[in-house]
Amino acid sequence: MGNTRVFVCENSIDGIFTAVYDAWSSGYGHNNVRIEEQCEKNSYSNMALFSDYIMVKTDFDKAVKVSRSVRAKISEEAYEMVCKAALSDCQGKGDLIYRFLILGFRMGAGIVNHLSNEVVNKVFKLNRNVNGEVHHFLGFIRFSEHENHVLTAVIHPRNNVLTLVTPHFADRLPNERFVIFDGNRNICSLHVPGKPWVIAEIPEADADDYRCRADDEYGKLWKTFFNSIAIKERTNLKLQRNNLPLRFRKDMTEFIPDKPISEL
Repeated sequence: MGNTRVFVCENSIDGIFTAVYDAWSSGYGHNNVRIEEQCEKNSYSNMALFSDYIMVKTDFDKAVKVSRSVRAKISEEAYEMVCKAALSDCQGKGDLIYRFLILGFRMGAGIVNHLSNEVVNKVFKLNRNVNGEVHHFLGFIRFSEHENHVLTAVIHPRNNVLTLVTPHFADRLPNERFVIFDGNRNICSLHVPGKPWVIAEIPEADADDYRCRADDEYGKLWKTFFNSIAIKERTNLKLQRNNLPLRFRKDMTEFIPDKPISEL
């Protein structure tokens, strides 16, 4: 038995799809290959003995061929599932997607309901986790208006959900210029009226440049609303934490102090 070939790819949908294309067409056999995506902190798992590591250069044309095949030979639902799995923060998702597609091309559209299979079940759980976080951010994102009339917001998502939450706000704020900054990945979505929104990488960005400000009009409105609907005698902190996890609050206007923490 020969060494396992590990295809190491960029941590993105296009990167993983390129690795799927290269691994599939390599001729080494599905049992003798593995896909490993680059971690978001630019590190890799410990290298295994008796494995050959092959660096994969992201190729958009190869990625498109894989996406077309998934949509045509499995289903649109399966395509959406693997895309959302690719956006998750799960290490090892690249190989999981590869195993899912092996089954999918064999079973067809029915793969999405084959939850008794361990691979399918894991992909389903990744989708549920990503969808849950997107649902949270659609309600928890807070914008501030800056002097140039640009709306800005900061989020710190566990999964790479920026491409999933931005269309919601582009649809509801079509006449606004806005920026949503992902402080965990130093990327942001940019929306300008009349043009398609885009994702941009900002390596040296500071989240404080985009963070909600409690002293602007939006901030004052949020704080007034938050305080006016509260009933002190019926405060239930446990229920509040269940509905609004603590990790979201540092980016939400109503929980930001009126003064910088250093001045309190």
